[in-house]
Amino acid sequence: EGLPDGMTIDAEGNLWVACYNGGRVIRIDPTTGKRLHTVSLPVMKTTSCCFGGPDYSDLYVTSASLGLSKSERNQQPLSGNTFRVTGLGVKGLPS
Repeated sequence: EGLPDGMTIDAEGNLWVACYNGGRVIRIDPTTGKRLHTVSLPVMKTTSCCFGGPDYSDLYVTSASLGLSKSERNQQPLSGNTFRVTGLGVKGLPS
């Protein structure tokens, strides 16, 4: 599943955690520890996430490409990019 890396919190108080070497961001209820949602991405090294956009409903996820082999880079050509995820039905908070 990867290692927990950067994270943010949504307006409902839930954590969104980027899973380094896991290719995903997970939403967790911090009270129960229960996973509420998983966002899969086309890269393995997700590094951090934050909410943005006019109403903070877009989730932005950063990723890394450092340390990937040539074969891994060919399989994950979008590594190192930032992704915008929409349509999650939740909002973040301004910092």
